[in-house]
Amino acid sequence: MIQVALVAWLPLTALLFVVLRPHVATAASLIFGVAMLPSLRSIPMPVMPDLDQYTVPVLGCFIMMMLRFPRRVMAARPGTGGEALILAMCAGALVTNLTNMDPQSFGANVLPPMKITDTINDSLRMIIRWALPFLFGRILVRTVQEAVEVLMVLAIALLVYLPFILVELQTGPLFHSMVYGTTPSPTTFMQAMKFGGYRPVVLMNHGLTLSVFVLYGTMAWACLAKLKTMPFNLIAPKPMVGGLAFVIAACKSVGVWLYAILVIPTLFLVRPRAQLFAAACIAIVVLAYPLLRSVDMIPIEGVAGIAEQMVGFRTADSFLARTKSEDEILNRTAERYFFGWGGNARYMVYDEVTGMPLSTIDGFWVFQFGAGGLFRFVALFAFLLYPVFYVYRRAGRIRSPAALTVLATLVWIVTLRTFDLLPNSTVDPYLTFIGGAACGLAAAESKRKRTSQQTSPRKTAPSSRRNRDPQRSAGADTEADPDASAAPPRSASLAANLHDAQPKHETRKRR
Repeated sequence: MIQVALVAWLPLTALLFVVLRPHVATAASLIFGVAMLPSLRSIPMPVMPDLDQYTVPVLGCFIMMMLRFPRRVMAARPGTGGEALILAMCAGALVTNLTNMDPQSFGANVLPPMKITDTINDSLRMIIRWALPFLFGRILVRTVQEAVEVLMVLAIALLVYLPFILVELQTGPLFHSMVYGTTPSPTTFMQAMKFGGYRPVVLMNHGLTLSVFVLYGTMAWACLAKLKTMPFNLIAPKPMVGGLAFVIAACKSVGVWLYAILVIPTLFLVRPRAQLFAAACIAIVVLAYPLLRSVDMIPIEGVAGIAEQMVGFRTADSFLARTKSEDEILNRTAERYFFGWGGNARYMVYDEVTGMPLSTIDGFWVFQFGAGGLFRFVALFAFLLYPVFYVYRRAGRIRSPAALTVLATLVWIVTLRTFDLLPNSTVDPYLTFIGGAACGLAAAESKRKRTSQQTSPRKTAPSSRRNRDPQRSAGADTEADPDASAAPPRSASLAANLHDAQPKHETRKRR
């Protein structure tokens, strides 16, 4: 069943591209792929990364984009945007492998040397996991309506998941075993028990992954509520935000509680440009995190004390154990600081006699820092936070309140996702797609404003007022900005605009 589900997702993605517009089809394939495909299971592949819930949706979308919209892909000049940082990571992977061609021995445990050919697999994994989803978002999302529809897909995906979440709050992890015959890991049920109850998992790999998925979906509903947009003209978003707040609380993830308390009221009460400034400040802290850790500027003991008071000794002790392992890995990586130790867990700390691993780590950042050194950490996290700085720089040229509201929501999702990679390791490709969507929308909206000023110098003309508002004049700037696709007709209904997969600025082939 696991192999059938993974392989079947490719033709299902093709069907989505036939019946839906490309940005909606891509969002649906990436989001529902993480939500529906088997977790921590894969089909081994030679040379290429294994086929799993992350790679299969991305590959399916890439095949359909190249078959149906190759001109759009080439016009975007792949590798010139944020993807350039991923290409730099591929070059860094070559240096890492060249400098780690020596085996590492710890008692009876011998870690194999890296090979130059490992660079091919490393590069393909980076391109599929990071570069392609970002490129899809940058190409496909060029108008506010398209960005809103992507958020609608995320909001509806959470709505579909909601009944299963409510069931597992009472029964514990259940559905993955029912559907695929196995749990994601042997410890799934044990880790789902928290605060005297169960933490739902459904078909995802961990309760934390589901918790942040609920948070991002709730943020999408909050954006729809701010824009007064009702999916299918049936579902009122404001009551959904209130109800989902209780679901976030029931998911029993302390970090997600803090994110929700910080961001969801901010989406309603703070101006979008101020939100973008706050997100940029957090992004700078994330980039400086290894430096702050190395000079002891992160109050680890203080955070552990607060955690013990709020959620108990067990969580605080686990936090201290993880930070201790991070310090040990940082000390080991100091031997090969710039390009790391390579793959095969060579960066971990092992017992010199038994060869058993002594490291207990969860943070994605320390995995990357240990494997690729400072170079990989800077390149990868600069890529992940690229949309935050890109949108912030262009916010002053965007006059549409709706565009700024949507961009603030997208940027917060990107910022929280990247910040969460410090203690955790959720790397779902749909979040990278959302980052690319933020860049695509910001680029189009900033160009639209400049074009409007150049073509409509007289502010008193009624037509000028229409052209200055991209929401009221959907196609005003299409000729001046060939990269921006014309906006679809404005409608509060998702179904009204999702059936046409042909981009508006590309002509159909004559039959």
